[in-house]
Amino acid sequence: MSSRITNSMLSTNYLRNMNRNMSNMKMLQNQLASGKEINKASDNPYKAGRSMQLHTEISYNKQFNENIKDTSNWLDTTDTALSQMGDVFGRIETLLVNAGNGAYGNDEKAAIQDEIKEKVNELSQILNTSFDGSYIFGGTKTGSKPTTVVDGALQYADKDGNGMGNSGDVTAYKKVDGTITIVNNLKNTGYTLTSDDIINLTDELNTSTDDARKTEIGELIAAGENASVYKKEDGTITTSATSDNKEYTLNDTDLESLKTELETAVEPRKTEIGRLLGKSDALNQIKSDLKVDISQGIKSVYNKTAVDVLEFKDKAGKSINVSKLLSNIVNDLGTNGNTNNLTTTHLKDIQSVTANLLQKRSEVGTMQNRMDSAETNNETQNYNMTDILSKTEDIDFAEKTMEYSMMQTVYTAALQTSAKILPMTILSYL
Repeated sequence: MSSRITNSMLSTNYLRNMNRNMSNMKMLQNQLASGKEINKASDNPYKAGRSMQLHTEISYNKQFNENIKDTSNWLDTTDTALSQMGDVFGRIETLLVNAGNGAYGNDEKAAIQDEIKEKVNELSQILNTSFDGSYIFGGTKTGSKPTTVVDGALQYADKDGNGMGNSGDVTAYKKVDGTITIVNNLKNTGYTLTSDDIINLTDELNTSTDDARKTEIGELIAAGENASVYKKEDGTITTSATSDNKEYTLNDTDLESLKTELETAVEPRKTEIGRLLGKSDALNQIKSDLKVDISQGIKSVYNKTAVDVLEFKDKAGKSINVSKLLSNIVNDLGTNGNTNNLTTTHLKDIQSVTANLLQKRSEVGTMQNRMDSAETNNETQNYNMTDILSKTEDIDFAEKTMEYSMMQTVYTAALQTSAKILPMTILSYL
């Protein structure tokens, strides 16, 4: 049994095919106009997802390269500052050698002392170098300077720029009862020797069997009447201001205890705890590393801190504090100083400081090389991903032009064929 093909069926099939042809031509026109394979996700969901992923990765890589460029500029600034510090300590080394000249008198040494004092100020200025509004040697404390000079001594600075001492650790005093305090309260009191004291000390000297005490008594008698000394609670006269407290370096447990105590503390203890915790926060920030994303999932430390420069151990394992060293040099250049230290201990330590700076510059150079390598890798990845992206979403113009030409030919042929196949209606005769 055969089915009957009606005029309505012919017209419907013709219109459906013509609409499909027109839709294909429209898509090809859009592709030729935009140069892209897909113009909305529904055109090809797989390619659309792949394209968005590639765009995201390329965008990330561009941001990574921006990070790398900023970091490279930061490292250039750091290297320049370390070089300037090397020049400062090179000059100090020369001055120490000059100070060892036997022909130099007090006036020449005073001149050297003044110049070294200025070098301390210059060193602080270099350590306070900033880049793009951030202090490069301040760790995460980038908004305020990391160092300052107080009474000629180089010190770390708190958030307000006030000196906090020359140790990268929070030091305080610990009483016998365990209380941590800023002030080293002396048990002994200041005292002035009298003539009777000297008589009593002379008697004690004749009967004492303690060599250390006999030496101390000799120093007291030599000091003479009206000399400033100390007197213990039991009446013993001594040269030293001994204390019940001991100097102490705070650890994490101490800091947590102080935070707990702060919640219920009253003045003046509350202020004292606040000072200790504030100092801890500032020093921890100064010592902190700065990290930057240079590739997907890869972070790199890129900073050097004031603590790296001012506190270190030399090759022999000796701990060197640059601030204390400079203060000792200034003191030994004074009239009552030990000039022998200038060309022996101090000179050797200054040379160690220079060696430490060279090591830090070497580490900065290594970081710069890593930034250059990371930038090259990111640029290569971007090139490769851009090529893949082009193959994913860009059209082949020659191929699409041929397809469009074929679609036009099909469309024209369909119009001509329909004119012959579709039967004429009464409208044709009107």
